Amino acid sequence: MKTLIENLYHNNVIFSYYGFIDESVLAQVLQITKSKLATNNETPQTVKKVTDAIYECVENVIKHNFYPDDARVKYKSLLVVSKHDDQYLVDTINVVNATQKETINEQLNYLHTRSQDELMQLKSRTLLQVNADVAVSKGLVDLVLKADRCDCTFKDLDANYLFNINYKINTLN
Repeated sequence: MKTLIENLYHNNVIFSYYGFIDESVLAQVLQITKSKLATNNETPQTVKKVTDAIYECVENVIKHNFYPDDARVKYKSLLVVSKHDDQYLVDTINVVNATQKETINEQLNYLHTRSQDELMQLKSRTLLQVNADVAVSKGLVDLVLKADRCDCTFKDLDANYLFNINYKINTLN
């Protein structure tokens, strides 16, 4: 079995954070990531794409992280930024409840059936109420629009779910 250090090294992890995520953590994450990308001589466009992805993913965690007030420590979130070949990968995992899972799935199903033009039109609206049943978050529209690939999955966790966003940014674009 590989150790954590070996996994981090072999998966080209440039940044990882495990714990409670809020706005102050997000600001620090963005600052550290910008510094590391500059050290890697990435283009300003790549730095912007990666930091925008981190911002959108972490904002999603902040908005949707579910935990009872007395169990805040138990429901930690995970953020990992890694590089594989010509792609940066941004992964987040946080806990959501059943209602949040259903809402997120409705939004994703709606977004994945829309063209780029429809998504751009949807993003330009200030109120993203699609119909009486579905309201789409602006952040989720941004994730789908900006990603070279954005996969979202759920895994059971006690009575809740782990929500994973895997966001890929191609550095060659």
